[in-house]
Amino acid sequence: MFTTEGFTATPPPFFPLHRHLALPGLPSPLDARAGNRENHVRHQRIRWSRSDQVWSAVGSDTNIDLRKSMKRIHLISGWGVMIPLIFAVSGCSGGDGGNASDSGVIASLQLEAAYPEPFSYLNGVRELPDGRLLAADPLSQVLLRLDMDAGTADTLGGVGGGPGEYEQPDQVFPLPGDSTLLVDIGRTYLTIIGPDGRFHDGMSMALPADDGSPMAIVMPEAVDASGRIYFRGMAGLGRRGPADSIGVARYERSTNTSEVVAMAWRTEPTVSRSGGNVRMSLPRMVPNDDWAVSPDGWIAVVRANGYRVEWHLPDGHVISGPDTPYEAIPISYADKEADMERSFSGGLSISIMRSDAGDTQMQMSRGGGGGGDRASVEDQEWGETFPPFLNNRSMATAANDIWVQRWLPASEEPRMDVFGPDGILKGSVLIPRESQLIGFGQSLERADLAYFVRTDEFGLQWLERYRIVWE
Repeated sequence: MFTTEGFTATPPPFFPLHRHLALPGLPSPLDARAGNRENHVRHQRIRWSRSDQVWSAVGSDTNIDLRKSMKRIHLISGWGVMIPLIFAVSGCSGGDGGNASDSGVIASLQLEAAYPEPFSYLNGVRELPDGRLLAADPLSQVLLRLDMDAGTADTLGGVGGGPGEYEQPDQVFPLPGDSTLLVDIGRTYLTIIGPDGRFHDGMSMALPADDGSPMAIVMPEAVDASGRIYFRGMAGLGRRGPADSIGVARYERSTNTSEVVAMAWRTEPTVSRSGGNVRMSLPRMVPNDDWAVSPDGWIAVVRANGYRVEWHLPDGHVISGPDTPYEAIPISYADKEADMERSFSGGLSISIMRSDAGDTQMQMSRGGGGGGDRASVEDQEWGETFPPFLNNRSMATAANDIWVQRWLPASEEPRMDVFGPDGILKGSVLIPRESQLIGFGQSLERADLAYFVRTDEFGLQWLERYRIVWE
């Protein structure tokens, strides 16, 4: 039985009374947790009409025909943790397009395995054909081969400057032939690891230019199935291109050449020079384009202006999706403090020094402020409202979808928006709190997997594997 304001009726047998229902025109409390503040009604009362088979809002002329607008209701529960989903309905119309969450949640995340030991810092994993993982921790200076199901690991290589060694192993990417690319920022070197775990020769991350322009720093952010490396340019340090744009470059290992294949916009930094030193000051929590690359070599540029996805295909074609509405939420002081803490834990430092003789040296490291005093909130330049998405959090899948993490206050349920190969929003996925998506995979049973790293209150990071359950 369903009761509201003295009215009692029997709802349809398929309606679960213990769950909220999201219907066109009747936003649920789940919408508010997903960031749909504009359309949220805090205490919405609804009435069921058996004869007309519609729900109606008390004190409203809005009617919803369940036979037409109900898509389906489903709740996935699993081992350990279940990340809740918003029930999606079709037939929504009217208004100005609403919030990006209107498309509903299209998948849930079911926790399958959690590695029992913490990491100091982890920003990526490489899934091996047998289901094990390679994971690099630059702060602990270790490269591990993990078995998530058994909770065990063995160490590959060791710390040093010789063969089979590294100084700060930062990231791992798959290469053709089941090989792996290891990014060693301590040595500014890219090492090839064979399928047997043995180390092979690689290349320097610094590519000096012949025309007198600044060197290119090949800091991989993606590698496609052909083994081509994608990295971002160092805008603001050179004389090429506008300071409010960053080139997305693709490096061909076979020919030792690189080319800019897309451009990403960012809020222009402040550049100051003192002698031979160059310092860039970037405003915080301001809009910037993000980008990611799929195994097929499709480059997705997520535009901050209009919140839309623009796919750049290997053949040069560009697919542009429509703008996605989102709410501009004011940034509080607590939000600023949280942003400072998040960036302090694993920031990347790059130092480039050039001698009077023209020789250039580069040093890279990852970590905090080196024991010095942290900058305060008052020392920074800040945006006024939350940008639509977090920087450097987007990831592309083998199906040429892109997952984009929304930038929301801590009070909101964290989520990622999923855009398809056509650049159109498919829906959203609610993700664990204090977590970052760092990779996708596939189980031996061909189930889609997502790897997240969760940061606890002590700053330690925990690797978790989730099964993606599509609706």
